[in-house]
Amino acid sequence: MKELELDQHGHLINQEQWSEQTAVALARTDGMTLTDDHWLIIHAVREIYSITGETPPMRLLIKALNQSIEFEINSRFLYRLYPDGPVRYASKHAGLPKPKHCM
Repeated sequence: MKELELDQHGHLINQEQWSEQTAVALARTDGMTLTDDHWLIIHAVREIYSITGETPPMRLLIKALNQSIEFEINSRFLYRLYPDGPVRYASKHAGLPKPKHCM
């Protein structure tokens, strides 16, 4: 795999470098192993970004997920997957810029 160009927060500079293999590598640098639940969140974040051009805030992400799946997702579910910040780390693993609303 070609060396990834990352910003100071570990997000891809060139979104075209993203692939599922890239997501696995980025998650590994964060000490995480991606599960099916992580992939659900990553793909949802990428889809919302492709429509809006922005990384979704948590409420919008939860609303979009709950409209598209059979079980209910809440913030506790997201924090179990991404304890240090669901939107920030899902965006990072999705190859997207750091969300504007994250510190």
